[in-house]
Amino acid sequence: MASEPEGPRYIRNILGGSAVAGWVVIVVMMVWVTGDVIAQVFGSSLPETVNWTEILNVIGLTLPLAYVTMMKVHITVDLFTWRGRAKRVKDIFGLILVFLFTALVAWQLSILAWRSTRILEFEQLSIKIYWFPAKIALALGFIGSAIVVLFQLIGELRRKKED
Repeated sequence: MASEPEGPRYIRNILGGSAVAGWVVIVVMMVWVTGDVIAQVFGSSLPETVNWTEILNVIGLTLPLAYVTMMKVHITVDLFTWRGRAKRVKDIFGLILVFLFTALVAWQLSILAWRSTRILEFEQLSIKIYWFPAKIALALGFIGSAIVVLFQLIGELRRKKED
């Protein structure tokens, strides 16, 4: 069972909302693809299904990323069972590595998202498909994850020694 997530309540609410938004986007993507499959049965197709699926997939999978990190329900594999101080040091080291990774990815994705937004990046097919919303969602997902991992790291450093 997951413990109470760390961090301010408003952050938990925002991240919970982003997870719900990600779920809604995934449902929209599923309905779009289902509609396209049904249309293909009748010899037609929905416009730009592949492009919209790519965009919706990125948005739908990155928005809940920070929430999953906050709830500590991501998949982990422990090769060794450590106890006491050794476990605490391993956990802190792991959180530092995860924070550095997510912060670095968030930083680079934020730069790309800003450039994409500034030029209103789009692809002209039969209709305009804007790419910058997906890039913004991707950056926000990693920014949120970095913040959550930072809260977890601070919580781990503040926690008293336990067995």
